[in-house]
Amino acid sequence: MNVWTIIGLILILILFLSGAPLAIAFGLGALLIALLAAGLPIDAIASMAFNSINSFPLLAMPFFILAGNLLLRSGGMADVRDFLQSWIGQWRGGLAAGALVIGAFLGAVSGSTTACLAIMGTVVLPIMVEAGYSRPFSSAIALNGAELGWIIPPSLAFIIFGALNQVSIADLFLSGIGPGLLMAAFMIVPAVIISRRRGYPAAPRVSWKGRGRSFLRAFPMLLMPVIVLGGIYAGIFSPTESAAVGCLYTLILGIFVYRQLNWAGIKEALLETAKLGGMIYILIVAADLFSKMISFMELPQMIGDWVLSFHLGPLAFLLAVEALLLAMGFLFSSIPMIIIVLPIFLPTVKELGIDPVFYGCLAVICTAIGEITPPMGPQLWFAAPICKEKMGKIMKESWVFLGAMVLALLVVTFVPDIPMFLVNLFR
Repeated sequence: MNVWTIIGLILILILFLSGAPLAIAFGLGALLIALLAAGLPIDAIASMAFNSINSFPLLAMPFFILAGNLLLRSGGMADVRDFLQSWIGQWRGGLAAGALVIGAFLGAVSGSTTACLAIMGTVVLPIMVEAGYSRPFSSAIALNGAELGWIIPPSLAFIIFGALNQVSIADLFLSGIGPGLLMAAFMIVPAVIISRRRGYPAAPRVSWKGRGRSFLRAFPMLLMPVIVLGGIYAGIFSPTESAAVGCLYTLILGIFVYRQLNWAGIKEALLETAKLGGMIYILIVAADLFSKMISFMELPQMIGDWVLSFHLGPLAFLLAVEALLLAMGFLFSSIPMIIIVLPIFLPTVKELGIDPVFYGCLAVICTAIGEITPPMGPQLWFAAPICKEKMGKIMKESWVFLGAMVLALLVVTFVPDIPMFLVNLFR
């Protein structure tokens, strides 16, 4: 490691500690290493930057973000909420359980956890508070329910990991279904127990006729994950094409079925998509360049040789990586970890005979937990203004759900068939 590499790494550390955006920190440091340590010409660096996002699979990302933003403004989620409330809301704790089910549903129709959180905070949370649930607890439900969208397909995390590491995105999507549903179930249990212990009231009982009407109103929206995910695994379209189909379907529902999506809402959705998508693309360019410089320094090979020298088995290795990723979640946001850290261990993963899809699924679950872990968890920072509650109070109510997520992670680690059964079935 020459002096310019060390200076580049120090520059990244200084910029990170000074609060500079991660794209600038990684981008400037990687540029310095590429120019002065690797000796690459500027046109080669520009070509590397372009090629990092010149990917058809990555095109799914802005489409799924747009689908989530259109969904937020379509008005359809209110009918899904009413449908679940009419069926399970009459039980004590049913509203909390239903809110987490809505989070899982949102994960199946939108790749954007930010859009999921906005829907949870504006559509679900007010109903819970009005019913008598405390705002901090309701906010924690909204936050953790929205985080299921990071795991349940279509997931931006799987798209980014798969596109940058040549791992099948369709297989990654399949691997997220079982763990996502398991995680939702593990969070529902403490949510119901806490609701009953605190005496939170149940919703009024709805007649069977009313339940049927609520199902019919929600049916067009409930059909969306069937179209988006079913089309992929039926071989009708690719993940990228399914993202575009999801956008079109949401647009049709918002304009012609629920009639709440107007031109102003469409423009707002496009603008929000451009902001978030542009930010992610810039971060991908910077972090991917840094990842390539890490490869230039042969860091993955050195780490792989060092790990193999301990003669760790696949399970011990995965547990060690999970512990590292969970610890890093306290300091780093998830997308840089997916782009930079996860590829470092891929050579060792393959050397140990671990399926890259299984590794990617476990790693994405770790980053999902990091998304809501203080002090750097971005979703935690988004939740406070959306839910109109102090971040400390939300976090206090969230620890039990974080514990449930970690427990689900361990179960998935020890039972690989949970994520891999569907993957192996469709291969």
